Amino acid sequence: MVRGIVGHLESRGSEVLIEKETALSLGIPGRNVDLKELKADLLVTVGGDGTILRTAMLIPDPGTLILGVNMGSRGFLTEVLPGDVKKALDKVLNGDHAVEECIKLSSRVLSLEATFPDSLNEVLVASSRPSKMLDLGLSVDGVHLIDIQADGAIVAPPTGSTAYNLSAGGSILSPGVEAMILTTTCPYSYFRSIVVPASSRISIRLLKPNVEALAIIDGQDYNPLKPGSTVEVWKSRHKARFVRFKPFYEKLERRLTFRRVQ
Repeated sequence: MVRGIVGHLESRGSEVLIEKETALSLGIPGRNVDLKELKADLLVTVGGDGTILRTAMLIPDPGTLILGVNMGSRGFLTEVLPGDVKKALDKVLNGDHAVEECIKLSSRVLSLEATFPDSLNEVLVASSRPSKMLDLGLSVDGVHLIDIQADGAIVAPPTGSTAYNLSAGGSILSPGVEAMILTTTCPYSYFRSIVVPASSRISIRLLKPNVEALAIIDGQDYNPLKPGSTVEVWKSRHKARFVRFKPFYEKLERRLTFRRVQ
């Protein structure tokens, strides 16, 4: 698949760079670039949603246009199937496509200066011990919302609202909605989730003095949290950009109905 994509782009006069590990696997060492240093006008990913999330987290320019080719089982973030790749590439090169801009989330531990990598899917605060609940204090814009026992809490932008957030019982946010959704996982309470403006700041505080947790960014970046830590989440100044040929609501059926890629 990758060889075919490279060959087709080169036949159209495009200069093609290949991510380092992919290039070495293909035996093309001369044109490889580390993902963290890869700068391009268009980035084609071949894989599933996990491939896109890792790519969006590591590329130096968060606004690089991404076209996802689905080789996974669901591929909601991807746009084309393997048999449609060349046609899709021609459309992109001819400007016959739409661009979807997706907000990302920044996050940090309040006691630390450094921020976590930006999130496209979700910021998850979860117990570091399986089957152990957390006592969490949830706040929005500095106003206390609720103290709750739950397995964890998720903050997601519209893109991530169809991922873990949806599986945990949170609502779907349309891409055009400038908002975040805060959802608790397996709460011991009637509270499930709340949608807040993208201008808000959400805080998740660990209440138990002896319980540690993890802050997990897009399932890729794991950060230990000490007892009493507070994780703050807000809208990033960066956005991810995707090539789109289909409207969101047409794609949504693919997310809601599991079909294994043949």
